[in-house]
Amino acid sequence: MVDGYVHGSNSWRRAGLVLIGLAALTLTACSSNSSPTPGGATGVTTSSSPSSASPSPVSPVDSARQQATAAYAGMWRQMAKAGETGDWQSPELAKYATGDALGVINRSLYTDNLNGVVTKGAPKTNPQVSKVDPQDNPTTVMISDCGDDSGWLKYKNGQLVNDTPGGRRSITAEVKKQQDGTWRVTRFAVEGVGSC
Repeated sequence: MVDGYVHGSNSWRRAGLVLIGLAALTLTACSSNSSPTPGGATGVTTSSSPSSASPSPVSPVDSARQQATAAYAGMWRQMAKAGETGDWQSPELAKYATGDALGVINRSLYTDNLNGVVTKGAPKTNPQVSKVDPQDNPTTVMISDCGDDSGWLKYKNGQLVNDTPGGRRSITAEVKKQQDGTWRVTRFAVEGVGSC
């Protein structure tokens, strides 16, 4: 695993990415019933018939998966948005990440801001829940991803910082239910280009 956050062409680079020490660690993600998943589904199944009064209930496991996945996708989306201006203090980041994950993101954006670097584009993600814990009413979800940062590049003074293309990278993330009921990414690790 890469011990750093590389971002754009060097796209998920050095920000001291928090490595999740277990090799078998898999990540799971969930999104709330009201928050769409990356594919746009909400996880709430409703009948198309007007005569059906209520939607099918969503299990705690399905709800956790959906909310964690939405938090994971939101983290990358807000990181890309904040990177456009180097806004390392963006309050939107804390809606999706906390703890080590938020610290890594903030340090990376701060370093870019200090160096006059901004990012353009966005990473592509394909999160898959790999583990939930506990099994019956999860509070931790592990997510596995094969992200692509080849379209998420760093620029300084309008010029590409590094002409080395990015690519597909294996990502693992831990997403936890917070005391207020929201889900946030607490740790994540990004491996080198070609790792998936």
